Amino acid sequence: MSLLELTLKRLFSKKLTSMLLILSIGLSSMLLMGVQKIKESAKDSFSQSISGTDLIVGARSGDAQLLLYTVFRQGHPVANMSWESVRSIQAFSEVAWIVPISLGDSHRGYPVLGTTADYFQHYRYAKKQMLRFHQGNYFRDTFEVVLGSEIAKTLNYQLNDRLFLAHGIAKGTLQLHKDHAFRVVGILKPTGTPVDKTLHIPLKGFTALHVKGAYQSDKRAIHSQDLSPKSVTSCLVGLKSKFSIFSVQKRITSWKSEPLMAIIPGVSLSRLWNSIRTVDTAFLVISILVTLITFMGLLLVLLISLQQSKRELAILRTMGAHPLQLSCLLMLESIFITVSGVILGISLINVLGYLLKPLLEENMGLILSFSMLSLTELYLALGIIFFGIITSFIPALLAYRKSLSEGFVSI
Repeated sequence: MSLLELTLKRLFSKKLTSMLLILSIGLSSMLLMGVQKIKESAKDSFSQSISGTDLIVGARSGDAQLLLYTVFRQGHPVANMSWESVRSIQAFSEVAWIVPISLGDSHRGYPVLGTTADYFQHYRYAKKQMLRFHQGNYFRDTFEVVLGSEIAKTLNYQLNDRLFLAHGIAKGTLQLHKDHAFRVVGILKPTGTPVDKTLHIPLKGFTALHVKGAYQSDKRAIHSQDLSPKSVTSCLVGLKSKFSIFSVQKRITSWKSEPLMAIIPGVSLSRLWNSIRTVDTAFLVISILVTLITFMGLLLVLLISLQQSKRELAILRTMGAHPLQLSCLLMLESIFITVSGVILGISLINVLGYLLKPLLEENMGLILSFSMLSLTELYLALGIIFFGIITSFIPALLAYRKSLSEGFVSI
């Protein structure tokens, strides 16, 4: 009988203990690789909150500040950029499209974003996914609004509902633009980005709320006025060629009419992510500790098994088994349990990922990139197996030494 057959028979003879160990290692492997997979997916979702945009342009401040208030609606701009600058940049031969953005108003704590219809055509997130409508369509009139999915769900808004916007973005009692109600014409599908928590109105509508005498003017009077904005918060820029990114960025940075800056979203997002890596490192450390505790349990079970199997091993020794073969027997037992646990963990995480992916995308907007086994997960799996081999050395070494000194005959 070969060592492998003998190992399988030994494991089958104590199948309950073996199954519990395999399940324990499987759950630990699932946790360790699951944290890594979710971290990578969260990083992708974070870094792809905006994609397909080559430059973000705004008044000169800091990279992180411009990124935070333009993409994540966090913080406050130092200043606005003039509409003349937006039109001038739009006229660049390298520019394919430009989407102006105005911020500063809110509705029940949610930010309001003034923009043009081009926003819905050119804005991309995740892996260059377009914004999709759950209901309705984009705005076509001055006083129409498109809601992010979370706003519609939380505030229970439906198509054709009317709402009023407030001046300012702080929560609490704000000055309402109560003379101009906006009609809900569209509700977006979840994206897992700040878009879900944003109200989108036409740039003309945003300007109309702030023109002189807006509170006393009716809609007809408002429409008769020039609603071209004097300034905007920032703008998203798409170029005809990626090769012109740095030249256009330098040209905007050295703008003479006013102090402007242009940032590359991908680079700035990467820097911002690196500044908050402490959280995902903490999760990884916790997962590693759980895995170590699991292997301590495996080691304890193997040592107990060694004590309980002295008679069995003594019989094998008297039948001519070499001490090294007995050590290999215990090592094979540990390796089989570890490999089986890792395979179980990989299977569990892929099954759960397949089942939960639609739910997570629909409710949390988290785009999970579940594949059978990524390179990082392969390294983690091999690391777990290697640690299982190291763990098996202790009982194997004890069995080898005892078989030489005592021959397991005394039991």
